Amino acid sequence: MNWKKQVTHLEQEGSFDIAIFFLQKIIAENFNNVDAYIFLLYRLMDTLIEGTCYWSNISKDPLHVIKNEYYESKHDDYVKLARKYFAESYAKYSHNSEYLFYVGVIIAPDPYIFNPKKGFDHMDMIHAALALNYNTILKDEFTSLNAYLTPHDQADDIVYSRKILNDPSIQEQLATKGAAGEYVVGRYVTWAKKVLEEAGDNE
Repeated sequence: MNWKKQVTHLEQEGSFDIAIFFLQKIIAENFNNVDAYIFLLYRLMDTLIEGTCYWSNISKDPLHVIKNEYYESKHDDYVKLARKYFAESYAKYSHNSEYLFYVGVIIAPDPYIFNPKKGFDHMDMIHAALALNYNTILKDEFTSLNAYLTPHDQADDIVYSRKILNDPSIQEQLATKGAAGEYVVGRYVTWAKKVLEEAGDNE
């Protein structure tokens, strides 16, 4: 089992802390692994922002209260890790279009967690990636405030949805970027499928 599948397995069973530990180990053993940084920064973001949500409403788990308290107690530790690995990876990959796009989107919910420097704007990372022709199929979404959420002409939406679903790069990202891929580009694939389903378009 490769490391990406191992991380996915840990995440699926709710072992977020172990996934973070494992990804740190991957980076320590191969510090030029951009995917490991992307996976780790996503895992830290999701755990910091959504972590307690995984346990707070799981009443069937007799340990959900203590699990929730545990992840709340780890908040400051995760923030330190988020800032460490963001600074470390940005220094290495600030000209890597894939890194810029993914991490720009990943840190968007709360960029301050990752970089408290005044004047930092995660959108600069996304726009830099687009300028390097990465995920340009999604360019309009980041220049018009998530246009895919805004109602458009149905015919235009259908054409755009087909483009998204038939884009080989998007499919490759979903296959190789784990939960980060689902978070960053999966939302557009889900939207596109819904548009075609509602339109009765089977192409």
